[in-house]
Amino acid sequence: MAKSRFIQIESKNALLELLKEGRDFDRIYAAGSAFKDEKSKEIYKLAGQRGIPILKISRKAINRRLRSSSAESIVGIMYSQNSWTLRELLEKIYEEKKQPFFLILDNLKYSQNIAAIMRTAFAVGVNGIIVNPQKKSLISDETIRISMGAAERVPLVEMKLFEALKTLKENDIKTYAIHMDGKNYYEEDLRGPIAFVLGAEDVGISTGILERVDGALSIPMREGIGSLNVSATASILTYEKLRQEVTA
Repeated sequence: MAKSRFIQIESKNALLELLKEGRDFDRIYAAGSAFKDEKSKEIYKLAGQRGIPILKISRKAINRRLRSSSAESIVGIMYSQNSWTLRELLEKIYEEKKQPFFLILDNLKYSQNIAAIMRTAFAVGVNGIIVNPQKKSLISDETIRISMGAAERVPLVEMKLFEALKTLKENDIKTYAIHMDGKNYYEEDLRGPIAFVLGAEDVGISTGILERVDGALSIPMREGIGSLNVSATASILTYEKLRQEVTA
């Protein structure tokens, strides 16, 4: 892994879960009114056990640090290293005797959608998200907050998507684009190693990607609706795969 960076965690729930997982925090800021509820007390206890500095500052100073509309009284500064190569990640997956299960995001633009997809991905057991190289990291204060910490917990790969598809094929991992002209998703066998490609909110999946995947899947809809929100699409496809796996 590479690309270390500091991320500000503004969600108390995400902060607690990441502390429980043993993630590295540089420091935690707390307003004078903090640590009165049970979650805050647990954060204080875990931070103390691990020697993470807790800096008590004023409510006004906390508000100046907040980058969202959150009213939290605790802010954590975490050391993030969520950056993988695809070959590193595949090696880890195989070592752990897990089944490759990826989401490929083809130039999605909106952080709210990306964060929602990350949250679903973590819940359903996706073990990697692949995106084109980014000018600005997808792991941000906002995606951490919206995804409830999942943005830091689902491995992220940044690479050219054509190269990613080639590597996945070399490893016998089926690739499916989610596209309106595809086969109904519930008619396809989704068991086994797989990667779903999700397209940008405005233009969908690029032609070059469509030409390189193993197949296309669609979600049937009533007339008058052209498409679903991309995060809803991700939820439907990933949970259908899970359903097929557990009922096989």
